[in-house]
Amino acid sequence: MTQPAPQWRATQSAGVDQLAQSISGWDQVYDQTSPGQFYGALTELMLGQVQLFIESSSHALVQTCKTWAGATWFGIPVQRRQMVRVDGTRVAPDMLALHTGHGDFQLTTPDDFGFLGIVIQTEWLRQYAALEHSELPEALLTQRVLQVPDDCLEAFRRWLCQLLLEQPAQVAGLTLQGQQYFLNEAVAGLVQLLTHGKNGPRENVSAQHARRTLRRARDYLQAHTDRCVTVHELCEQLGSSPRALQDCFRKYVGLSPKTYL
Repeated sequence: MTQPAPQWRATQSAGVDQLAQSISGWDQVYDQTSPGQFYGALTELMLGQVQLFIESSSHALVQTCKTWAGATWFGIPVQRRQMVRVDGTRVAPDMLALHTGHGDFQLTTPDDFGFLGIVIQTEWLRQYAALEHSELPEALLTQRVLQVPDDCLEAFRRWLCQLLLEQPAQVAGLTLQGQQYFLNEAVAGLVQLLTHGKNGPRENVSAQHARRTLRRARDYLQAHTDRCVTVHELCEQLGSSPRALQDCFRKYVGLSPKTYL
């Protein structure tokens, strides 16, 4: 398949809004949840149908993210032990985070965090996997996390870091043949993880309710950015007690409602 020329770029950001807007094709809002002067960085590589990137942030964030239509995002923490959640679900060291669909998703990340990302057209990924005799189950890409073999995940993490951080000059000057090589390596590595992937912890009723509560809270806050919303007001709007709201935010965001507000 003929691909357009690769596009590689690296940016530095002195604010959360600047970092949120720096990645190509995404619609994002970042909220900083720990005090201090923020800085971040993004290195991005576009290889035809595939976007590869590594993003770093100095302070804890709640990220509301949306990729382009018809795409699936996959995320891998740079450091194995860093605590991150996708839509309230914890991403364990042996897990791959993902999101498929037209809607947005929410990431909760800690201080000094690094994230590797891959975005790929969902249908193209399925076609590639089928050609490699590794058809992906329909329900697989609807998960928020997948458990994958630790050695495979670690090898893929190292390869992506090396490609994005240690080979910029080589990548920027790729021939079409070289681009195709790296594209195949990236997608083949991802498909290998997916074909060995197992569904993460099943989302129970309380987790589903918490996710809906958090989404409603975020939507209400975004609709009232002209003033300060109190915890009491939020409880009234959500039909929740202060205790229940506190438990929901602590468990699934890692923050108190007051800190989040």
